[in-house]
Amino acid sequence: MKMKIEELNRASEGDILELEGTVYRLKEPNSNDFDGEIVWGQFIVLKDSTGEQGAWLKLGAEADRVSKGTKISIRGKLGKEYTTSRGAKARSINNCDFEVLEVQVPAESKQTTKQTTKSSYENKDDYWTKKFKYEVQRDPKVQLAIVRQTAIKAVVDLISSKVFIIKTKKDFYNSADEIVEYIFKGLDIMESAILGGETKESKEKEETKTGTKEERTKKAEGIVGDTQFKPATTKQKNFIYGYKGEDGIWKKGMIESRYIETHEIEEIGDPKKLSIDKASEWINFWLGESGNTEDIGERQKREFDNPRDSKGVPLNSLVKGNETSLAKDILVDEVNALRRKCRLNDDEKFKKEIGYSPKIESLTEKDLTKVKEILKGYAPF
Repeated sequence: MKMKIEELNRASEGDILELEGTVYRLKEPNSNDFDGEIVWGQFIVLKDSTGEQGAWLKLGAEADRVSKGTKISIRGKLGKEYTTSRGAKARSINNCDFEVLEVQVPAESKQTTKQTTKSSYENKDDYWTKKFKYEVQRDPKVQLAIVRQTAIKAVVDLISSKVFIIKTKKDFYNSADEIVEYIFKGLDIMESAILGGETKESKEKEETKTGTKEERTKKAEGIVGDTQFKPATTKQKNFIYGYKGEDGIWKKGMIESRYIETHEIEEIGDPKKLSIDKASEWINFWLGESGNTEDIGERQKREFDNPRDSKGVPLNSLVKGNETSLAKDILVDEVNALRRKCRLNDDEKFKKEIGYSPKIESLTEKDLTKVKEILKGYAPF
């Protein structure tokens, strides 16, 4: 549905929305590797006459990035609500297709970019020394924040490119700290940039006012919120979708099980769109929650309800055309489904509660009809 930004409060999570506006703010494009396929995306803030809205754009390649001031139309799915670092409620529009309507490029932008690139790479040491020698003196805290954000982005890019693996949040921020120290290495302004020329007492006073490092870290994590997509791991995808082993033989996945239902396969969906959290939920659903000895998982429950022989043929089932009719086949299926729903899989309990033989296939069509009606109204005490 096409709407103005101020009208988004009428939309619900999962709705497909269409907006039109100007790119007001943006981030650099990033990429993710999905089993060898590189997928690019870019976060932008779209602005129209009624407000601003964050959105993730789908890019065919890094070169498809949009620039600030570009007028575009987007179409994507509204994500769930999350809390920003400032405590505000926000929702992002994700996985957006977009169309560029008008591009506004400053006349001197290309020349400026070329000069900046040259100065940045002509002499890296001189570039950083001069930059911080003058700019840190003006506002060292601001410059430290810039370096910190750059370091965090560098760690994110390294994780995305699979250069190294971060297992915990502590490892993530420690890696960012190392990059910050490297940038300041050898510069006599490092202490000024970090402390802003303050004494130990003033630093402790400032920390008391802004909170501990752990509190500030938790607050910073709110910037990302629920908008960052974390894809399922290769191991999770192999279990769910199956994979080709080293011996060249295909190993069946969860969705290929004889016990899985069609609507469940549809809910699992495309492996490229499966998150690590959703994959964990499906695996726990199928195998049982890890560490919970009482939860045997849906796979084993369904096997108990529908036993089969070594060749995979259901036990105690009717063979169509063998002393029965199609109508009776349908009745048997319906009664068995109701029996499972009522938790009457145990034969003795079934006979005691319902008053008929648990050997459903041996009952007449008349008796099956009676059993079906009893089960429909069955309410265990």
